[in-house]
Amino acid sequence: MTLQRILLCKQSFMKKKLFTLVFLLASFVSFALNINFYQKIQEENRVIEVVDGDTFQLKSGKRVRLMGVDAPEYDYCGGQEAKARLQELILNKKIKLEEEISEAFGRTLALVWVDKTLVNQIMLKEGWGRPDYRKNSRRDGLTSAYHEAQAGKVGLFSLCISTKPFKASCLIKGNIDQATYQKFYHLPACRHYQEVKLNLAFGEQWFCSEKEALAAGFKKASGCP
Repeated sequence: MTLQRILLCKQSFMKKKLFTLVFLLASFVSFALNINFYQKIQEENRVIEVVDGDTFQLKSGKRVRLMGVDAPEYDYCGGQEAKARLQELILNKKIKLEEEISEAFGRTLALVWVDKTLVNQIMLKEGWGRPDYRKNSRRDGLTSAYHEAQAGKVGLFSLCISTKPFKASCLIKGNIDQATYQKFYHLPACRHYQEVKLNLAFGEQWFCSEKEALAAGFKKASGCP
């Protein structure tokens, strides 16, 4: 082999070596940047505030509501307990959002995961809300969890189901249809009076007079005299 060919081979080898080093360095930098980007995204999905039993705030500024879950307002029966349970599940933790949908008031609806735990389902299974039946991939499981809590009388079904009035003179039942959200009141003489049970977690209440019920936006139920 001539000296010239040796030099050419050596140059070719050095070029290949340099190319390999550059490629490895670029790959390492790209990997490091991707890891940094992933960690940043993860940190943005950290929960910094729980507003109530179904709504919370992320570090990114995004406000999220649990898809398929309707928890009581904070000042309703069970509202404080529902908020406290959601705090235990997600506050200061990094969460994963699935099937995000933009909602009114700038909120995002989503299925919410902490590791392998579906938070939406836990809240319903423990009785801290009711399903809103919004279409999502987990709707059947969420509905089943709700019925399980209902049958087991846990959470709101233990704290907030009322069958007796607070005053003996306040016998009118103010009931809200879960499907239509229409408000009806039932007098003791109404056909289905005995079957109606009030869930104080969602605005149902006892009234002392028809005038009081009407003023609260309830109308007389069918089957009433």
